[in-house]
Amino acid sequence: DKESLKKEILDKELEIIKAELLNSGKKADIVEKIALGKINKFVSDNTLLNQPWIMDPKIKVSDILKDLKVLDFVRYKVGEGV
Repeated sequence: DKESLKKEILDKELEIIKAELLNSGKKADIVEKIALGKINKFVSDNTLLNQPWIMDPKIKVSDILKDLKVLDFVRYKVGEGV
């Protein structure tokens, strides 16, 4: 979940996003709004509980797990030769 991400990682990612936006010529007030959306997308992509559920992308994994108890999970990366 989001709380398990280190604050340093989120801060660094936010810094990179803001620098990218400022270098592209966006205004400072708009940069904040866009950066917030991008950091939320980063969190969603990098935390299991905030990812869309594969069977119904409108639902998050956390919603499905409310009634279940996860004992273990394995993460596979595309191209690992599984």
